[in-house]
Amino acid sequence: MNILVVEDDPSVRETLGMVLESYNHHAELVENGEEALRKLDRYWPDVLLLDLTLPGMNGEQVYNSITHRYGKVPPTVVLSAAHQGANRAKGLQGAWFLAKPYTIEQLENIIVEAKSSSAA
Repeated sequence: MNILVVEDDPSVRETLGMVLESYNHHAELVENGEEALRKLDRYWPDVLLLDLTLPGMNGEQVYNSITHRYGKVPPTVVLSAAHQGANRAKGLQGAWFLAKPYTIEQLENIIVEAKSSSAA
């Protein structure tokens, strides 16, 4: 599975990349919304992992920019430790939410669920 990770914390971003690769996923890693939009011009992932607290555009703005620009959004899992993260994620129609900290198994399960629902 091809997964685009939008996460500003370098250690979290790199760890996610290693974890996803260990599950035989291909991970593209970017640190902000502007990079995510540039990447999506060339690469459409099976699943998008999106942090809410990003520099520049926040996660909601990234999600809305993707929708506006492409008319669709990849199956999206919001990963956030932000206060009110679950409530903020509810505003992103069709997105899943996974609170930090989470287990590797929880991450893999929600990625598979997000991808499976997009194929329905």
